[in-house]
Parts: sequence; C-alpha cells; structure tokens
Amino acid sequence: MSNSIQILPNKINKNEKSQTRSCQIAISNQNNVISNKKIWFEYPIDLPLPDDDNCDSYLLATLLPAMTMKADIVVKGNVSKELLANLTELQLVWHKWLPDSYHIVEIKVDSIRENEVRLPYAVVAFSGGVDAQFSAYRHATGKAGYATKKLKAGVLIQGFDIPLEDAEGFSGATKKAEETLRDLGIDLFKVRTNISRFWSINWEHFFGIAVASVLIGFEKIAGYGILGSSESYEYLVTPWGSHPIIDNLYASNTFRILHDGAGFTRSEKLKFISKWEKGIKNLRVCYAGELHDRNCGHCEKCIRTQLNLILSGNEHPSCFEKTMHHKDFKYIYLRNDALRREWQSIQSEILNTKQGLKWLSDVNAVLKRKPKIELLFLFPADSKRRAFVKNVLKIIRKN
Repeated sequence: MSNSIQILPNKINKNEKSQTRSCQIAISNQNNVISNKKIWFEYPIDLPLPDDDNCDSYLLATLLPAMTMKADIVVKGNVSKELLANLTELQLVWHKWLPDSYHIVEIKVDSIRENEVRLPYAVVAFSGGVDAQFSAYRHATGKAGYATKKLKAGVLIQGFDIPLEDAEGFSGATKKAEETLRDLGIDLFKVRTNISRFWSINWEHFFGIAVASVLIGFEKIAGYGILGSSESYEYLVTPWGSHPIIDNLYASNTFRILHDGAGFTRSEKLKFISKWEKGIKNLRVCYAGELHDRNCGHCEKCIRTQLNLILSGNEHPSCFEKTMHHKDFKYIYLRNDALRREWQSIQSEILNTKQGLKWLSDVNAVLKRKPKIELLFLFPADSKRRAFVKNVLKIIRKN
C-alpha cells in the first residue's frame, strides 16, 4: 500500500494531578508525511501505567481508521503477541461486514511481547448509563454468578459523550458517578482523551475499540475491562462498534475486554437494578441536551429510557426532572438499525406485558416514521447548523 501510518510512542508526561500517555501519529502518502499529530490519554497520577514503549492502546486506537485509509501500520515500539493475533482476526470481521469501507492492512512492529501475566481483577467502563450501571451493579453484588469479576474501579471518560471543553459538565457527571459507585464500594478513575476527535471515522463503528484503547491502560491493576452490552442477543445489530463477536478481539496478553449483559434487554437491565436507589437516581443517559451531566427528558434516548423504566415497573424515576409527553415522540427519527431494534424491543415488551399501553401508538408511529437520511448530510454531528436546529426544537417543545 502507498499509504502508511507510523505510531511513535512518547515518554509519559506527569504533573501534580495527572499523567499522560501519548504517541505521534505520522501519516504518509508515497513516503511523504502529510500529517503528524498526537494521540493522548490522560490518567490519574496515582495509577501505575504501562511502559512508555507499550503501544497496545495506540494500535487499538489506530486500526480501524487505518483500514478505512488503506494504510499499513508501522509501530515503533512493542505490542502484545495476543493482541496482534486478535487484530488479524478483527480485520477479517470488519472486512467481511463492510468490504468497501474496511480494508486489510499490514501491521509491522519493532518488538513483540510474550509470556505476560493477566491479573484477576476488572475495571468497568462507567458512563452512568443503563448498560454501565447494570454491569457495575451486577459484578459488585456478585450477581453474575461464576462470571462475576472483582471490580477495582469504574472508569469515566471525557472526550466521548462529554466534550473535552465541557469541564462543568464533566465535573457534574463525575460527582454523580462517584456517588453511585461509592454506594457499591468502588472507586472512580477519570480519563481524558482526544481520540474521538482525532480521526474522521463513523463513531458507531469506532466507539467499542475506542473504549478498549482507554481501558487497556489499567492493565497494571486489572486484567479485564467490562464493557456493557449495547443490544441483547435477540436484537443484535451487525455491523456495530460493540458486539459479542468483536469485543473479545481487543484482548492482549495482559488485558481482555468482556462484553457484558447481552443476555438482558435494556428494560430487563433496569428491572435488575430497580431496587438500587442510588443507581436509578444518578442514571445519566442523555447526550443530546445542552447540559452533559443530566438528562434533558425529551431527546430520543431520554424518551426511550423512560419507556424502559415504565416496563421495568418504575413510572416516576428520580433521574428525570421532566417527564415525557406524547408530543415529544413527533420529533424522534431512528437514524440507525441499533435504535430501531431498541424501539422494536420496547414495542414487543409493551405488547407482552401490557405495561405502558398508553404509549404504544406513539411507539408504533416512531417505528413507522422513515429516517430523514438527508438531514444527516445537511446537519452533520457537532456542526453549528445542527446545534441551531436543536435549540429551535427545544423552544418548540416547551411551547
């Protein structure tokens, strides 16, 4: 291939409160460097980190973008042998799923690590949402049976659903997450990273491996990273960025991602944690509202979660200041198959349980409504036009 990406690890940079692992990403075309920028991960100062030249996390964060660019990867550091083997298989999966988008690339490394030890403890990706709450509660209380892992910490990431610039929103989300996990006797670690804005790639494909690239930095205190499932087994979406087929392929010699909770629908997860007062109170699912540390109550995900809560037996959850109204459903368009499967699951559960019947016609209307695909091009994510339209819709809904 004429395109290539070099991964050049930097030394860990420390200050009083944090330490940052980073690498230079040098993108070349016909041997000419066309871009040389830095990927970074900021961890707590007291966390033992992988060695400077350990490039497992950088390779995870680079693989899918490289496949879209048809760019071979050259790693000027060391990589786990097990990770290299798994990423060979991962490439085959994505190429079979989307052959026109993801192409097989070659990975060259300076050195390969072998014969390492994986610790028996786990960390859990903890956004404060339904999937994260369920996984944290399930393992902390020993209710995963033989699959239960001893949790060392929850990990809250800034730079994904909460922008790096939103210090206030991240602070508020942190307080809620700390209160929630403290109730389970678990610590919270905060991590910041720029990887979601570094690459131009479909986030729906990238988010799982992006989370894995963050969690693998905890390999000195835990051998497992728990990633709450997106869909249940009967509603799996393919292709999707977190999936039982691919999440285990992020594993290195010392760290393995566990795809957790796919045996439960979203409503079943909420029913599972329904008696956990702190968990329900601090549930944070919203990514569309202006304030990133709370739920707006009216976006697609807030409406969907309120329906899930009704189906779990919780009509008036404390995590929503404003309850949904029939008119809120008029503005919901399902932009992908994953959302459609979630709403189909809700429709099925309403019919089977006879709970939430007054919302059934609204759910049916959402499912019948065709997605306005052209709007995604007119109003791309994070654009000023999209933000303007969101604000106008909020004013309309209030009136």
